[in-house]
Amino acid sequence: MASLTVKRLEALGVADKGRKLPDGESMFGTVRVSKDTKVSVDFEWRYRFDSKTRQVRVGTWPKLSLGDIRRQRDAFKAQVQAKDRRDPIAEKEASKQAQRDQADLAKLKLEADLEVAKLKVQADAAEALRAQQLRLATQAAEQARLTVRQLFDQWQKLDLQNRVNKGVDVLRAFNADVFPLIGDLAAEDVRKAHIQAILDNIRGRATDGRPRISMQKKTLADLRQMFGWALERDYLLVNPTGVIRKAKLGATVERERVLSEAEVIELFDKLPRCGLAETSRLALMIQLSTASRIGETLQAHWAHVDFERRTWGIPADIAKNGRAHTIALSDFAVRQFQTLHAITGVTPWLFPNSELKAPVCPKSTTKQVGDRQRYAKAIMKNRSQDAHALELPGGRWVPHDLRRTAATMMVQLGVLPDVVEKCLNHTEPNKLKRIYQRASYEVPMREAWRLLGERLDLLANKPVNVVMLRAA
Repeated sequence: MASLTVKRLEALGVADKGRKLPDGESMFGTVRVSKDTKVSVDFEWRYRFDSKTRQVRVGTWPKLSLGDIRRQRDAFKAQVQAKDRRDPIAEKEASKQAQRDQADLAKLKLEADLEVAKLKVQADAAEALRAQQLRLATQAAEQARLTVRQLFDQWQKLDLQNRVNKGVDVLRAFNADVFPLIGDLAAEDVRKAHIQAILDNIRGRATDGRPRISMQKKTLADLRQMFGWALERDYLLVNPTGVIRKAKLGATVERERVLSEAEVIELFDKLPRCGLAETSRLALMIQLSTASRIGETLQAHWAHVDFERRTWGIPADIAKNGRAHTIALSDFAVRQFQTLHAITGVTPWLFPNSELKAPVCPKSTTKQVGDRQRYAKAIMKNRSQDAHALELPGGRWVPHDLRRTAATMMVQLGVLPDVVEKCLNHTEPNKLKRIYQRASYEVPMREAWRLLGERLDLLANKPVNVVMLRAA
């Protein structure tokens, strides 16, 4: 049988698909046509092994040359005819099995390597955890020896900063009464006796007019919070304030000072002549005519004052109770704001500090008012010499009393107590009322501020025969 030639193979076309092409010596090819019409020929060789006819694939043209295909056939033929006679198909299967075994071995080795790497990562993580635990234990031991002053610094940085005033009042109280006694003492060494000594020191400054009970309780509460915070963080094992009860310090006497209308008239007369800065005088007038808190007044921004709508908004971050509040301005109040705007309107704040970089200290006006009510006390060094300029017949008063006075005057003018509470921005204890009655008070609140402003205008004009309002 004639052998195939390359030219004959190259002459094959699509029409030859499936055609069998003998090449001699029991080898033949089958014509294949791919989807892209490329022609190829798969060659197979028939042989007998163990009385069975078998057929093994030899190669594909043109992937292999015709000569290479024939040489592969001859190699298979030599295996069959050799003394040790080997079956080409069995040989190919054995080769494939060897490849599979090698692949499986490689896979097992890779899996073993991954497991080793995983175990190493876990071991490294465990070692890192042990090292971290050791560092934390060392750090905890070091922190346990924090001094009270160092503990306060940590507390102020991580917790007190969240308060509205950033903990400025707490720092002031601690500088005055806590640090001088136990500031350098290790926090874990503080005992009840140390806390009691601080409270006793505050009580030692008490007078008949100022028993200092509120200050003792406030300082105790702040110390309790600081040591409680340290206890939560494992800086301490016990809170040294835990066994001291506020009730043992005495009953807190709430201030009830309300200026009478006669005193308000006298205050109007004294304020221009008492030596206060004009801005401080206006702060008191704004507080009296709006029933606002002195701290909220002194931190106010001009951006929150709307002269066209005649409103002053106190945002939540300034309001003491964290609840935004809008005040309707009476004619009296508007005049105070307008006078103040001519003085400080070029700054963002109604009452800027001397550097014009921030609001004035919230305590400044209270101190200035106190300096002008020394009564029988000696004049303080480097403070105002007008030591009696703001003394009134009813006794010592502070700016917060003007807020109480404004509220009292509203009630005397016939404003309902619920409306006055809204004007004061007190938090309504009843949740349903807080939600559903929020808007219903807007009109009566505006009317309450209008009535207050008109009454203050009357009193400011120094009336001779005006009928004074009686307490409600």
